[in-house]
Amino acid sequence: MDEPVITASEVVPRTFWHNAFLWCGFLGSILFNVIYFSCGAIAVHYNMMRQPIGDLEHLRYGWIQSANFIMLGIATGALAIAFRKELRSGFAVTLIPLFYLFTAAGAILMGLVINEPAHTYISVLTFVTLPISFLLFSGRFSADPRWRGWATYTNMATLLMLLFFIIFWFASINERPYAGIYERLIIVVRLLWIVVFVLKLFGGRRLALVK
Repeated sequence: MDEPVITASEVVPRTFWHNAFLWCGFLGSILFNVIYFSCGAIAVHYNMMRQPIGDLEHLRYGWIQSANFIMLGIATGALAIAFRKELRSGFAVTLIPLFYLFTAAGAILMGLVINEPAHTYISVLTFVTLPISFLLFSGRFSADPRWRGWATYTNMATLLMLLFFIIFWFASINERPYAGIYERLIIVVRLLWIVVFVLKLFGGRRLALVK
């Protein structure tokens, strides 16, 4: 028998802080992309198509990108708190926020540790948490008729991120052109998912389940 679900009108309204954490994660994710793109576009001796985002930390005013990573980590941590409040119970109620916290910690460390190879190791471990959190969300969506189609969308986003990561890694170790583009595509896929998902939450869609 399917588990009953609650409609938007039956849930407890979000508190001020719940909404604040959602907005922080939403706007922080967008701002991260604006900052790294802007810095890369104006940086001297930097090729956005070839070089990864982390290379911006080694340039003049590299502290801006370091702060950008830290800001992204804080924003992702805010999403972890907001999602925990939003999920309330059911499948992956703890694991989804936990993996978002892992991603948040990784982003912060990427801003604090800029020397290689430590920075690369941290970035790889941080990336690993992304598809895991997406797959956990997919499992949640597949059992909820209110999110019909979102399990498929989330799985497709996961596959795209994995594909772009493999191509990026191959291009990087073989010094091929356009490696930077593939890294940015990973981030853009995640950004689009986050933006659409959070907008649906603000629009009244809920994740909580009735026991």
